[in-house]
Amino acid sequence: MCMKQKKILILGANPETVSLIRKAQEMGFYTVVTDYNPDAYAKKFADQGLNINAVDVDALEAWALKEKPDGILVGVAEALLPAYCELCRRLNKPCYSTKEVFDLMVRKDFFKDACRKYNVPTIREFDPDKKEEIIYPVIVKPVDSCSSKGISVCRNEKELEEAIQYALSYSASGKYIIEEFMTGDEVISYYVMQDGNPIFVGMCDRYTARVNDHSAQLPNAYIFPSRYIDSYIEHSDEAIRNMIRALHLDNGSIFFQCFVDKDGIVRAYEPGYRLNGAQEHLILSKVSGIDAKEIYINYAVTGKVSDRDLSLLGNPKHKEICCKLSPLVRLGKIRSIEGLQEIAALRDVVSVNPSYEDGDTVTGEGTLKQIVCRFFIVSESKEDLIHTIEEIYRLLKVTDEDGEDMLIGYFDTDLIRSRY
Repeated sequence: MCMKQKKILILGANPETVSLIRKAQEMGFYTVVTDYNPDAYAKKFADQGLNINAVDVDALEAWALKEKPDGILVGVAEALLPAYCELCRRLNKPCYSTKEVFDLMVRKDFFKDACRKYNVPTIREFDPDKKEEIIYPVIVKPVDSCSSKGISVCRNEKELEEAIQYALSYSASGKYIIEEFMTGDEVISYYVMQDGNPIFVGMCDRYTARVNDHSAQLPNAYIFPSRYIDSYIEHSDEAIRNMIRALHLDNGSIFFQCFVDKDGIVRAYEPGYRLNGAQEHLILSKVSGIDAKEIYINYAVTGKVSDRDLSLLGNPKHKEICCKLSPLVRLGKIRSIEGLQEIAALRDVVSVNPSYEDGDTVTGEGTLKQIVCRFFIVSESKEDLIHTIEEIYRLLKVTDEDGEDMLIGYFDTDLIRSRY
């Protein structure tokens, strides 16, 4: 390491952290990634890997007092936010928010309360103590889990009781919520915050595939910009900005998962006040010039997200049509993944981010662990986008130990032709 090269410590080493590591290295930083697992995926991309559990604040503090990193970052894991906040406090390093705010934003029930308080359209809930008032189907979720863990769709009271127990098994707080099961389209909106100013930077339509009869559907493609963006700006954007300001989400980035109701109103149901593990920032940085990864790196070292006025760059209604394609695979051991280099060479592909390598085992049915790779595409026309998606599916080969195809839940490109 160069004597003058600044060092940053990144908590968490899952595959979705790789793009953050690469960005930091591109900006000239020496990257240190910590995770209890010596073989954690992202460690092979960092300049240095630590085998310290990312929630072991005492051990990380001892390391930091000796090695003196210039900044602390959390990757994309929501569960690491409390440890990140405490470590920054002990080391007197910039932390983009507070424990109280993180506690609010990681709890689905707290967030829904905030939506109602600030008039943000959200999804109807049912009182668990008044089961006779529940209108099926419903969806049951742990209030404090992520990545689709612990979620079930229920069509009767028997399924509800099973779903509650399943949700509780993923809830550290022992709590769950019961929501109306929405059948409308899904969208996600994205903001960055600079010194208390929320900036709307993008919005996509989220397409999903069902992998079984009892789990939530899993995403297989996100299309930008959303075809509901005008309705969102009219009915939701101002209220969400007001909520962001009122909750003092002053710096960083946030995304809101939403459903569109039968009247075209976009209803928020879950936030992510952190770098998005789904990594749509790789698309938004191309179409707006605002890179969420750079924001977090800057803040970790300087206490400022940027020296530029980012509000001048927000471009949610960009002319490009973009896609994050997330091919799904069934459970099992992967023998080989082929075609990634050829796909990376396609003109409109801006990033290829695999979740697995040859020999890895896919577990966690009905969760985001079934995404084998994420492909980020920025195209000038929908025909270019369709062609690129179809080429990715042609080139990508994922086989199991018996040589059988593992890919499932293909995205239908006819939806782009008919809807955009």
